[in-house]
Amino acid sequence: MISLSADVGGTFTDVVLADSASGRTYADKVLTTPGTSDAIVSGILRLSARAGVKPSDIDIFVHGFTIATNAWLTRSGARVVLAVTRGFRDVLEIATQRRSLPYSLTQTRTTPLAPRSRVVEVDERMDAFGAAVVPLSEQEAARAADAILALKPEAVAISLLFSHLDPAHEDMLAEALHKCAPDLPVYRSSVINPQIEEYPRTNTTVTAAYVGPAVDEYIRKLETALPAIGMDAPVLLMRSDGGVSTIKAARDNPATMLLSGPAGGVVAGCAISREHGIPNIITFDMGGTSADFSLIADGAAVTANERLINGEVLRLTTLDIPTISAGGGSIGSVDLGGAIRVGPASAGSVPGPACYGRGGTLPTLTDAALVLGLLDADEYLGGEMRLDPDKAREAIRSAIADRLSITVEDAAYAMVTIANAQMAQAIRSLSVERGHDLREFSLLAFGGAGSVFAPFLAADLEMRDIVIPARPGVFSASGLLLSDIRYTFQIPFLAQIDTVEERGLNDAADGMRELARQAFDRDGVALKDRQVRYYADMRYVGQVHELTLPLEDDDGTIRWNVEQLAAQFSQAHERAYGFADVSIPCEVVNLRLEGIGKVQKPKTENALAEASAAPAQNGKRSVYLGPKLGYREATVHRRDSLREGTRLPGPAIINQPDTTIFVLLGQEAEVGLNGVLRIKAVSGEN
Repeated sequence: MISLSADVGGTFTDVVLADSASGRTYADKVLTTPGTSDAIVSGILRLSARAGVKPSDIDIFVHGFTIATNAWLTRSGARVVLAVTRGFRDVLEIATQRRSLPYSLTQTRTTPLAPRSRVVEVDERMDAFGAAVVPLSEQEAARAADAILALKPEAVAISLLFSHLDPAHEDMLAEALHKCAPDLPVYRSSVINPQIEEYPRTNTTVTAAYVGPAVDEYIRKLETALPAIGMDAPVLLMRSDGGVSTIKAARDNPATMLLSGPAGGVVAGCAISREHGIPNIITFDMGGTSADFSLIADGAAVTANERLINGEVLRLTTLDIPTISAGGGSIGSVDLGGAIRVGPASAGSVPGPACYGRGGTLPTLTDAALVLGLLDADEYLGGEMRLDPDKAREAIRSAIADRLSITVEDAAYAMVTIANAQMAQAIRSLSVERGHDLREFSLLAFGGAGSVFAPFLAADLEMRDIVIPARPGVFSASGLLLSDIRYTFQIPFLAQIDTVEERGLNDAADGMRELARQAFDRDGVALKDRQVRYYADMRYVGQVHELTLPLEDDDGTIRWNVEQLAAQFSQAHERAYGFADVSIPCEVVNLRLEGIGKVQKPKTENALAEASAAPAQNGKRSVYLGPKLGYREATVHRRDSLREGTRLPGPAIINQPDTTIFVLLGQEAEVGLNGVLRIKAVSGEN
């Protein structure tokens, strides 16, 4: 079996090919080509040639991308028209009472993806029990469809009142639209997020419509480009929750792709946790544009069913991956008060850092690392790209050092220090502020830049140690090959737990299980590879926030034990919020089903197979460690020359084609099983 994965980042696209027959894995990094699949095609052709196979020999292709993320963040998505129940035209404008600055009277809010001028009211209404108070007539559906089409939408979102209880009116309006415009993408809230609370449901549906055309266009380009090079393997797309979906499922609900990009690294992090017996991990994925973090506790990644992103509530089942603008391409500057800033602007892959020599003139973290000696100008990407130290120094000098009357080295070190402070705060928010002790956690560093900055972070946060996988630069792409097909279904089910009748509960479960069966059948998942898991969203009566708890299943039915479930909820509430009150009754709000379709994983034995030929380089190099320590001599090593049990005291630099690893003074690296590096503090000097 030959498996291929590709993870598109802001600067680089990582491609991994795993050949189970030979037990070898090959990896490559190519510069990202925004909005096109050119980088993926280039990577596939390069890796296929290196592995001695043809693209037609590839059996499965798993892909993670940021198309949906970029369209949403940059507000470059589709022109969306929203259909709502009469009287609810302002649902997106009103939103919620959450404010980033709660005491400011002048703050502005993000403009809705479907502004008020593109909201069409429909004369219909369901009540809170799913009964039609104002039935939707065929004439009204036709009128509303004409009004929607008159606004020239590129996609339509339908979110009618209480449609999660009865989707008949949404279905009827969608059918009227399809009669007039068969190719127009239409997204219904009863499919995207069948759940109570009007604003989150509507906003999530509008988001699906907003990013849907961009996702569809990208998939169409991919479907054209891959056959052109002779590749006809099934394509699976990474979802925000760590599973993968078929192309059909991704088109049906493109909102599941919104945070596809960083999910692969978390999946691979869970595998590292299991294989190496490291229960508590903070993953740290630093690429060219951003730094992503996640928390793995007792071997399990933290997920969320609702996210607040840029002030907007999105109802998406996602891995909990906070992101900040701190990547190798993050630009350094001096603000009006004379303070150095890093990010949020990024040089990306075009024009890239100044040291790339591609036209960039602004100083980035990559330029700073090169000036400090942490990167080797001749060893970047295994020697395929030579960096220009003079351009890096000039960029930092003109933009920062001269303005502050400091040396170029001190300016570069200040940029690294500030970026580390920003990333350390993100880690504290994810862990310490949620009751976790960072001294019990390892820092799993990957991405093109993670292994360079991790030693500074771990030292500042007093973490247990640093874990660096065999191929940190393409770790997220490797994680894509470890994912299974995943479906999520949910239905509203509001009742206090002591009043729930098991028959009604099982009827609801049967309905979700039938939806899962249809999805499994559609995507060709074999019966032996199917699994289902049940969950319940629960809260104390009177609360507005829920916790999701697993419901044990027994031969396809939910096992319902009121006392046990109440105790589990109290324990979960205690962990999440620091208190629990068993005297308050609790209730179920939603039932969920997660369907898992097992995907065959590649079997590879040689974890240290070379990604590409890299010239041997063993020696020493001066690195600048700040005004206090000045220049220190660091030993330089090649990663593929290290063997299990080898120990390297810092400062040390380890080169490999997909990244550079730095070991700080006062730390020591040891090579473990399958080439995994563990870096620990060995003295108080840093």
